[in-house]
Order: sequence, then C-alpha cells, then structure tokens
Amino acid sequence: MKLLLLVTVAIAFSAQAQVERRDHQIVSSGLNVAFPSDYACEPISSPFASPTRFDGSLRRGDRNSGLHGGLDITLETGTPLLAVADGEVIALGEGGALEGIFIWLRHMPTDTGLPWFVFSKYQHLSARPLLNVGDRIKVGSIVGLSGATGTAGKHYGPGGYPHLHLTTFYGPSGEYEIRGMYQSIVSGKDAKIDDPLVLYLASTADLTAVRDMTSERKMVRPAVVDDDRQIQPAGSKTVWPVSCKKLSKR
Repeated sequence: MKLLLLVTVAIAFSAQAQVERRDHQIVSSGLNVAFPSDYACEPISSPFASPTRFDGSLRRGDRNSGLHGGLDITLETGTPLLAVADGEVIALGEGGALEGIFIWLRHMPTDTGLPWFVFSKYQHLSARPLLNVGDRIKVGSIVGLSGATGTAGKHYGPGGYPHLHLTTFYGPSGEYEIRGMYQSIVSGKDAKIDDPLVLYLASTADLTAVRDMTSERKMVRPAVVDDDRQIQPAGSKTVWPVSCKKLSKR
C-alpha cells in the first residue's frame, strides 16, 4: 500500500511538472539595439533565442529547444526596472527555480503604438514590487528592483546572478488566463512569444515579417529614461527597461 501511494504521488508530481513546462517555438528575430550616442545604457547580455547565457555557457536543452525565451540585462541588485510602456499590473508573486520574484504587465495597442496587445514579464526581482494587481502604470515608471531570486544555488552558484530577464508575448486580444503551480504563467489568448526588441519597432503589422526586414530596419533605437527620470525623446510610448546615464560633454 505504501509503495502504491508513493507511485501515485510520483505520477501526480510528473503530471504537474508537465503542466508547469513553458516550452515555446522560438525563432531568432535578428533584431539588434543601438542606443543614443550621448547616453550610456545597460546592454543585452543574452538576447532572445540565444543558446547561451551571458557567460557563454549553454542553456538547458529540455526547454524551448535550448533557446532563450526573453532577453537578459546584467544589473546590480536593486537597480530600478522601468515599465517599457503604459500598462496594467495583471500578476505578481514569487515563482520557482529560474524564475524568482516576478511581475506581469499588460499593454494595450494604445499604450505601445503597436497593433498587438503585449504581455511583459519581469523576472528575478530582489523584492516583491510595491504594486497591486489592477494598478495602472506609466511608461518609464519603476515596476520593481533587479535581483537574483530564482537563480541562487542553481547554475550560477550560491550567490546567484543578478539580472533582469524580460519576456514578451504579442497577441490580438487583451484576454488572458493565469495558471501554473505559482500562478506565474500568464497566457494571453492566441498570444505568441517573441523578441522584446519588437517593442521598439516603429511600424510593424506582422510579426513574421520581422524576420524578412533589411539589416538596417532590424537595428532598433529605443527611447531612454535619463538620470532626471525624463524620457528622451519626450513623448515616446516605449522605453528601455533600465535608465541610461547622460554622458558628459567634453
């Protein structure tokens, strides 16, 4: 009887693990980023669809075919993370390994100027954000602080690896459901995962067309938030998720 119970629990755990899996079809966009020449911005340390982490090590091959499902920016713990666009908080909490403290935002087409609803997820925060589900946030406002939650004790050792992992999904509808063991998975109706750099494309109506763009068009130039918390250029609907430092003129 005891053995039967253990087998039953193991099967149930395995089934739950299958539900928890986050496997997506990921294809490199080919997009690159260029920051304003008079600002110093935190660069991407591991881009979307990369098979390697920031240190060159290979990613796990049993998820997303070993490809990165977002972009990473290496940051000191406690660095303010910014809303990439106006939006609404739709979920927040603490997930499991490789996830940590997270917050999900939903951005309407009127928020981004893009033709899709966008669902953005910030992971590995150092503390639970001082926000609530349903809060509306403005582009460039602080949504949380960077950290290493979900990474400590794993691939990066006992100290973890403080960074922002930003994931974005693009879809035709604002509808979504929240699921998963930690209620950390937001599934937008018919939404597809894609490169967060798509946020900074000025005019794109078809995600599949991104792969066919010229090299020149694939160089995105995001607006930035400066040391004075001002958006440059003013009035931009989307910004880089970390503020940039204005370079002194010689």
